[in-house]
Amino acid sequence: MILMEKDLKVINDYISKGFVEILDWRGRLLEIASIMKDCYNRNYKKYNWLIFYELDEFIHLSNYINIKSFLKEPKFEKCKIIHLNLVCHTDSNNLYYEDKPLSERFPEIVPITKYEVKYLEIRSIVNSRISKDMFRHAYLFNRNLRSCNGYGNKSKYFNDHFSSEPDYTKYYIDHYYCKSTEEFINKLNKSDSFSTNTKYYLHKVEKYFNQSELTKEKVDMIEKGTGLNLSNFRNQLLNK
Repeated sequence: MILMEKDLKVINDYISKGFVEILDWRGRLLEIASIMKDCYNRNYKKYNWLIFYELDEFIHLSNYINIKSFLKEPKFEKCKIIHLNLVCHTDSNNLYYEDKPLSERFPEIVPITKYEVKYLEIRSIVNSRISKDMFRHAYLFNRNLRSCNGYGNKSKYFNDHFSSEPDYTKYYIDHYYCKSTEEFINKLNKSDSFSTNTKYYLHKVEKYFNQSELTKEKVDMIEKGTGLNLSNFRNQLLNK
């Protein structure tokens, strides 16, 4: 993602202490897989595990104090990749930002019965014992490598970054893609290092409304805040 000045203020202490490293990929038309591979190649000798997830994603480990105690479990000794499913949260019909924890602001999740495919998506925790030659990106590996879920159970099959046997009971990733409408607009207005065409941003809006309720008020706000033409979404409202 592109870090704005206010973002840098928040993490500046972490940068100065060496906990965070900022790499500038702006203007480089590279797939996310290339960035992941670069990250793995630079860090796999330094750490036992590498975790690949985004800033709006949070690891949920029901009965563990922290990620270190989770990864030290004997059940992961033979595991090379731990796959955790995403649980996607709606905007809970919040239009504006509030200074409260995300879990309080957006408790509602996308209904499993309606959008079950969202829960098939995974994020990976990768063991550094994997050869860098076997690492293609954080979701696709040599099929001979043992992958498992948060229980340490062997996964029968994973296709790219989707699981054939999703699990989201105790160990999963909370994904806050939408947040409030105001925050979603700010997200759209940040320059993106991979694409600048209108179709790309309309796809983001479509994803937003796939996960959250489509309303006229939200469409009005997004159009006014971004300058995008959302006539297609207005037509959907008329056809409801």
